[in-house]
Amino acid sequence: MYIDLIILVLIIGVVFFFFRKFSSVLYAIFIFDLVLRGLTYIKLNIHLNDLKNVIDKYIPESIPHIIDKYSSGVFQTILMWIYIILLFVFVGYLVRTFIKKRR
Repeated sequence: MYIDLIILVLIIGVVFFFFRKFSSVLYAIFIFDLVLRGLTYIKLNIHLNDLKNVIDKYIPESIPHIIDKYSSGVFQTILMWIYIILLFVFVGYLVRTFIKKRR
C-alpha cells in the first residue's frame, strides 16, 4: 500500500502550507526521517515479537527506503541525490544554528 508515501507527502504539504519556509520543510523531512530510523533501531533491538512485527509491517525504515520502494532507475537516482543535497543543506542549517547559539 502507499500509506507511507501518502503520510510523507502530507507531512511535507502541511508543513509547507503552515510555515511556508524552506527551512521548516527541511526540518520536518529530517525529523520524520529520524523518527523512522529510531523506530527501526527499536525494531532491531527489542525482544517483543508482536511490536517487532507491527513496526516491520507498517513503518518504513527511512525516507531513502520509501524512495527505493516506490521508484526505480534514473528517477530513483535523481530522488536520492536530491535527498543527499537536502541532507547537506540540513546539516548546514544545524551548524549555523549551533554557531549562533554559541555566541
